[in-house]
Amino acid sequence: MSLLAELQRSFCDALRTADAPDGALLEMLQDDDLALQRFQVYRNNFIVLNGDALADMFPVVKRLVGDEAFRMLATAYVRQHPPRDRTLLLYGNLFAGFLQTIPELSGLPYLSDVARLEFAWTAAYHAEDALPLQPDQLQNLSEEAFARLPLRPHPSLQLLASDFPIQRIWSVNQTDDQDELISLDEGACWLIVVRPDNEVQVRVVQEGEFEFVKRLHASATIGEAFEAANQMDPQFDLGQFFARHLFDGTFSAM
Repeated sequence: MSLLAELQRSFCDALRTADAPDGALLEMLQDDDLALQRFQVYRNNFIVLNGDALADMFPVVKRLVGDEAFRMLATAYVRQHPPRDRTLLLYGNLFAGFLQTIPELSGLPYLSDVARLEFAWTAAYHAEDALPLQPDQLQNLSEEAFARLPLRPHPSLQLLASDFPIQRIWSVNQTDDQDELISLDEGACWLIVVRPDNEVQVRVVQEGEFEFVKRLHASATIGEAFEAANQMDPQFDLGQFFARHLFDGTFSAM
């Protein structure tokens, strides 16, 4: 390993711990008796700025646990999962899984799913654009050809299923003005997160609808996806689903 590569690795490793940096690392830095002080300033900025990026991405999680607890969680996350990309737009992709590893959060079993929803919103917001499916692209298809058709979901589409009413938790906690109580007994929810235009939409759907879109997202044909959705939910109505979602931007132009 070259001296530069060794220096870079040692420097990055030292950023992730609260311990004093190794003396050998400080010796490789500029020797003016201020190396430790400058390093500590840089490390503090590294932790704080990346933590601020997480706070911007997960405002509801922050509100649910409180500012001080969130700062502690963000610091631990940054140390365990430092940024790997030049941009921080999707830095929180591992945050929901990280929250599940914290024993002190066991009393908030829905928290990681709320984090998944907030990250899905961010991912949808930054996804590429695509033209929505248009009626004239399907008007000449026979029933058999339509059933064999694979619909292409919009690039921004994200799917989330939770045992908890996370959409209501997320919605109620958008601002500090609301103080509505939510019972976890409200049960599971299935969500489609998509940005067909310039605004991210969080749509609550039924289990059959969710299964149908999930199968299409995995490249199934309409017929195959309908069969799976119908087995999951015999009440699934394909006509009603298409009336609401076929041309609303859920699917991209073919």
